[in-house]
Amino acid sequence: MSAEIETNRLLTQTEEQEQIVQPRKRLKRLLYYVGWLPLTLVFIAAQRLLAARPDLVERFHVNGVFYILSWPLIRFNSLFPFSLTELLVVIILPVLVVFLLIRSIIRLIKNPDNRAARFGRGLVKIAWTATIFLVVFMLMHGFNYARLPAAEIFDLPVKERPAADLAQTAKWLTTEAAALREDLSEDDQGVFILGSSLKQTMLDVNTAYDRAEQDWPALRGHKIRPKGVILSHYWSYTGITGMYDPILAEANVNIDQPAYSLPDTIAHEVAHTRGFAREDEANFVAFLTGIYAENADYRYSVMMDTWIRITNRLYRADRDAYDQVAAGLTDAMRRDLAAGSVYWQQFEGPVQEVSNQANNLFLQANMQTDGVQSYGRMIDLVLAWYEKEQSGD
Repeated sequence: MSAEIETNRLLTQTEEQEQIVQPRKRLKRLLYYVGWLPLTLVFIAAQRLLAARPDLVERFHVNGVFYILSWPLIRFNSLFPFSLTELLVVIILPVLVVFLLIRSIIRLIKNPDNRAARFGRGLVKIAWTATIFLVVFMLMHGFNYARLPAAEIFDLPVKERPAADLAQTAKWLTTEAAALREDLSEDDQGVFILGSSLKQTMLDVNTAYDRAEQDWPALRGHKIRPKGVILSHYWSYTGITGMYDPILAEANVNIDQPAYSLPDTIAHEVAHTRGFAREDEANFVAFLTGIYAENADYRYSVMMDTWIRITNRLYRADRDAYDQVAAGLTDAMRRDLAAGSVYWQQFEGPVQEVSNQANNLFLQANMQTDGVQSYGRMIDLVLAWYEKEQSGD
């Protein structure tokens, strides 16, 4: 009798344990299949909600979480002289996709049962992978879009300004760039070329940031090794001169572009690694750090890029003032600009148009509502900076 009672007691305990375990299994199963969705929505919503408190983003994320997380990634990718992003995109990911596709097909052929279930599990794995990438993207770049505006960070009041302010700043840029250009290297066609090796030019950006940081502490960040992309010539068909990879915190640069714009691009991409996500602000940071550079190539490059942007706006505002500014260009500067135009004309086409549209959508998805047009807003910051410099504040 006692043995029967003991058996019943054990059966009861087993049933109770199963009643506890079963909900846990169901919960784990539920989290596996749909858990990625709320996690995705939480991080997307968080980016929007944080935009309402940029002061908190600035204090706790940009100068806290992002600064800490970016250090090991930058240290790791700086160990390699080549672009890890290019290696992943061009070789590793395509090979991995083909391998997984072939393996899935073979498994389906060998074991045709439950194809729908296996296909569903495959989709779930893809969803989780995409979610993980989204989380890393938000931590390493996406939340930085919600930080304080650069105008507030650098105490540069942005406001509507007359065409005369555009013309005055453009004339200053023309004079400064012309003086720099006289002592810079050029090829046998009289077109600007880098005065140092590409490797050294890439590394010189750190010195520029270190010097600028002394006057502008918000520029602080980690020393980095920007990467030149091997397939840069083909990359030019997209019209893209550089790209920040937030997954690796890696600054990638199109090294096939005209030499006069290369240092500016390097400084721009490094700005992203220091928490400046918005494109117009990264453009301004490139200008600001470039003028502090010991390497004169940087100073010339950022001034030429800014000159192009500011005179484009001046042309629309006051054609006569534009003509007066343009008349100040030296022959050497004109050769550089002409060579740049010739270079980019060869890549015009549908690929560049699609790339521009994709970039536009990406920027709009990250709260830059005017998309690629936001690149030009850096001029407002330059004008405010120039006014501040002239006043001696």
